[in-house]
Amino acid sequence: MAKIKSIGKAECRILSDELEVVIQRTLNKYGLTASYATGRYAGHTATLSFKVDVPAMAEKVANRDAEYIGAKFNVGHVFNSNGEEFKVTGFNLRRRKYPVSADNTRTGKSYKFTVENINRNIQIAEMFEKSREKEKVTA
Repeated sequence: MAKIKSIGKAECRILSDELEVVIQRTLNKYGLTASYATGRYAGHTATLSFKVDVPAMAEKVANRDAEYIGAKFNVGHVFNSNGEEFKVTGFNLRRRKYPVSADNTRTGKSYKFTVENINRNIQIAEMFEKSREKEKVTA
């Protein structure tokens, strides 16, 4: 590859992709994961940030956060809202009204939800399942 003469958006993407692979290779020795977080550039300089995570602790913290806010679900739970399917990706306790982060499974776009909204969806799904089972028994 040719040398980079100035740093722009495309160069930051190239560098971040390559750096993420190198950083991940190093962090694998310690059981950690890395992911590209943010980047800034200005002509001749760039600042690239990476998030380092302890996977085993991430699940414990997420489950603790879910319990704390009264969620009847954990990270990875799939639910429907407005005819679309979403997957819970995490909790942000700083967002009091919308602490649940979820991705649309079709588009990959991220959305915020209330705990009550998802808990209600779970209750509706359970009631629907129970009524379905009753219909099978009577049929």
